[in-house]
Amino acid sequence: MSRTRFSITKHTNFRVWQESQPSSSNHQQQPPSRRRLHLLDGFPIEFRIRKLVKTEKYVGNCPEPVDSNQRVFSWSKYIWLPKHQVLLHDNGARLLSLLRDLDTQLENPAAVSRKIARVAASAETSRMPIVVKLLITVKVTRIDDYEFSSQQVLDDTVILNSMETYEFKPAPATNSSIENLDKVRFQLGSKLVRECIICMEEFQTGSEVTRMPCSHVFHGECTSSG
Repeated sequence: MSRTRFSITKHTNFRVWQESQPSSSNHQQQPPSRRRLHLLDGFPIEFRIRKLVKTEKYVGNCPEPVDSNQRVFSWSKYIWLPKHQVLLHDNGARLLSLLRDLDTQLENPAAVSRKIARVAASAETSRMPIVVKLLITVKVTRIDDYEFSSQQVLDDTVILNSMETYEFKPAPATNSSIENLDKVRFQLGSKLVRECIICMEEFQTGSEVTRMPCSHVFHGECTSSG
């Protein structure tokens, strides 16, 4: 039997500043009417978002992950808000709602909105875009726990004890315990150990090997030689 557990940790970094001059992307995304900007007296805000998702998979009590990968998602959003909303005169309701709608899973959106308000307050008459750069790191850890019968534990103990005494021909395991273990094809470049844990010989590419739950691997025939 197996049981899978997940743990998720999240960390957010952010920077907020006001551009000194318009970039080409900002120029094309600005509201079409400067007169509208003057009348409503607001701020253009550009959100630049980068989300890094790291995933690691562990089996049993093995200290090293058996598999890991990471994915990066980047997107941006350009908006324009009236001055009273940017300066949080509405208690930050509009800006907080916007931050939650960005699908960034921010840990503390209120801290971001307060920083935006401080930058806007120091802008005086400048209405250059305010840039909000967000980096969200999410780490997902998967742990597969296995429960063994007493016979399986005994069989694995016999094999490991044989290794400790440097006998390269350990006592044979039962057929039932071997059949319950994974059979995989060894390939160069894989994360499998290159040597059999019993006979210490290197695996041949494409050969079938037996993998224990902790990712140790060995030749299937090594358990029946004696």
